[in-house]
Amino acid sequence: KCNPNIVNLTHLSVSCVYQLKHSGKMIRRGILSLSSRTFLWHENPKVITSKRFVILHHRFFSSGSIFEAEIVSPLEKDLKKALKNHEQIFLVGATQKKDIQESLETIRRFQYRMEKWEETLKTEEELHNDHYYSALDMAESHNRLGILHENLQNYSKSRSHFEASLRYYKNEVHPPNIFHAEIGEACNHLGALAGSEFELELAMQWLQRSEPHFRHHGKSMFEISDDDEDEQNQKKDPPHPELRKCLENQGQILRFLQKHREALDLYLEIEKNLLLDNKEPDRDLKLDMADCLLALRRSKEAEKLYISVLEETDLESLTAAAIHHQLGLVDADPSSDEGGDGTLALMNFEIALTLRKRLLGETHLNVAKTLTAMGVVKHVFKKDPAAALTDLREALIIYRTNSEFENDEDDPEVKKILKNISLVQKDMKKPSFQSSAEH
Repeated sequence: KCNPNIVNLTHLSVSCVYQLKHSGKMIRRGILSLSSRTFLWHENPKVITSKRFVILHHRFFSSGSIFEAEIVSPLEKDLKKALKNHEQIFLVGATQKKDIQESLETIRRFQYRMEKWEETLKTEEELHNDHYYSALDMAESHNRLGILHENLQNYSKSRSHFEASLRYYKNEVHPPNIFHAEIGEACNHLGALAGSEFELELAMQWLQRSEPHFRHHGKSMFEISDDDEDEQNQKKDPPHPELRKCLENQGQILRFLQKHREALDLYLEIEKNLLLDNKEPDRDLKLDMADCLLALRRSKEAEKLYISVLEETDLESLTAAAIHHQLGLVDADPSSDEGGDGTLALMNFEIALTLRKRLLGETHLNVAKTLTAMGVVKHVFKKDPAAALTDLREALIIYRTNSEFENDEDDPEVKKILKNISLVQKDMKKPSFQSSAEH
């Protein structure tokens, strides 16, 4: 299952990081992800292949001038200044707790903006343990600690802090029977955590608990009536801005549960009531709506949304690749008025495949998804089982390479592709076959 080219690349990549760390201290944010083979150079992603790596290697190390000047971002300058000011507080003997707290909060703010999660966590923990005493401060600090642990993938600690934040907000900060956005945000975070661990029913419960706090922020539970849901009243007294994020999270969970109609209703509510300044739906909302429409076999409506987004998208981007993949599914939809168009579907899949291989690498799971769709279309529409098997087998190798199962044949994606291969092979034996391959 191990590709020798990837193994060699891994050794080269580790060597690259070592040299970066010792050839000049200004390269502070250089990150190498061995799983995605992505090298971030001054926040500009470049995909490494075994050939391009050599070019990058010489480009960065053959010219000594690149290491002569220290490159410091404005945020780094601000953070250095904040750290220096913090030291000065102790040097001049001004150790008032308020001064120290304000200084640490400034440092934390710059660390967070620079995404220095571990350093931010240490600063926040110092503030939490030594400077925060009021219920409101503790509630807000627990919320920040929950976010930081979530960013560091410490999900158990993250959940504990969000639960503590929720207790402070409900029991000590806000009066009972009053809707508050802060309570909604804590519930929303807990729902997102449950969703990330595929505890979908629990995630929906948390998200639905958060929703009324955003809809009726600041109101008493006894003031709420059916009139509050009317469009005119919502314009006069709009819900909290975080309601959109809550509904979008619910939409994602509903789509996992194959409840596309309910998810679409939520997206339509966002489009109707929650877009700021009566703007047109943004790219992400259009794509979410289009995906639901495609799942509901409303292909023409989905196609219009996909094309409207594509017209405003960089045609060499991953977003463009995803849209071309979805347009391929639209073209291949047998329930459409035309019964599907295999030629147009393959044209879109080819574009998606080229972009995904170039931007993500040859063994990314999204590459496998496009290959699978292409194999099915070649079999169903083109009646070319040999070409279909080539694509399906390439996809199978990628799924097996990426499988996290001890026995990769227990992987649902591997099972699905093996089933498709079996169906194509069975049909190949028939003089005139009718395909039933699924995608």
